[in-house]
Amino acid sequence: MHKNEVFDCLLTVITAQEAAQLWGLSRNAVSDACRRGAIRSRRSGQTWLVTIEAMLRYQRGRYWPDNFPDELRPALESALARMQADRSLESA
Repeated sequence: MHKNEVFDCLLTVITAQEAAQLWGLSRNAVSDACRRGAIRSRRSGQTWLVTIEAMLRYQRGRYWPDNFPDELRPALESALARMQADRSLESA
């Protein structure tokens, strides 16, 4: 894997706190969903880590573009494209 690919991959991982801010939820709501397994996540110490794609799936594709900083937009667009491709495969 190329060094830039590793960096790009890391941009798709956000904390529960960051996810809460991006989606307008409380940190507790996101953390509880992680604990219940409603959001695919991993824990690092006391911090829940989620991907943008996992949050999009949890929120059924809903997001607020104005909340996303420019550096996260490529990850958002990539996750949306993967979700669209998955839907196309499911309906075929």
